[in-house]
Amino acid sequence: MHYYTLFKEAIPSETIVHMFVVNDGSKTGIYPEDIDLLKTSVSGFTYIDSPVNQGKGGALRDAVRLTTGKYVIYTDADYPYLIENAVEMYRLLSANAADVVVGVRDEHYYDQLPLGRKIFSLSLKWMNYLFFPQLKVKDTQSGLKGFNQKGKEVFLKTRIPAFLFDMEFLVLASKRTDIRIQWIYVKAREGIVFSTMRAQTILTELANFASILFSGNR
Repeated sequence: MHYYTLFKEAIPSETIVHMFVVNDGSKTGIYPEDIDLLKTSVSGFTYIDSPVNQGKGGALRDAVRLTTGKYVIYTDADYPYLIENAVEMYRLLSANAADVVVGVRDEHYYDQLPLGRKIFSLSLKWMNYLFFPQLKVKDTQSGLKGFNQKGKEVFLKTRIPAFLFDMEFLVLASKRTDIRIQWIYVKAREGIVFSTMRAQTILTELANFASILFSGNR
């Protein structure tokens, strides 16, 4: 609610902002009173309560399918970025300067990640340089991205359930000559604590990387 309010205050007052929150099958950490507060406080609010965990990609596709506005900006529930980053993303989209806007993490951002997550993120970035030279943005895993209706069409063609849906999206978008992709630097907000990445998650994402590499999406 706090970051929603900051975002609303930073964009033109006549802009209608609809908030979507997805519970991806979690049985803990979801408090009905919080959802009720959002329902009463946010004029446009949709809560999607998935009965099973389907991965971040699947959860976001459920929400994006329901959107009706011109632009979509998605991020993580704890919003780990500066609010100015989301505002800049909105301004690029509303000015018709891009169809897809991608957050790119700077060196300081990587320094704040747990070691294992930092190694995986940087390794994936260099693997993108090596195996996907057509990618217009090599840092594919920032949790802040936005797009217009053309970008939405591409996003809904993704199939990967877990974290590498971001990469799949940008691979598909980079193939389209009519899709304009812009990137902005994003910074971690003060006080954010990043979670570690489990070994099983890394193995799953490596398998997803291979599936993108060999699926014909290159």
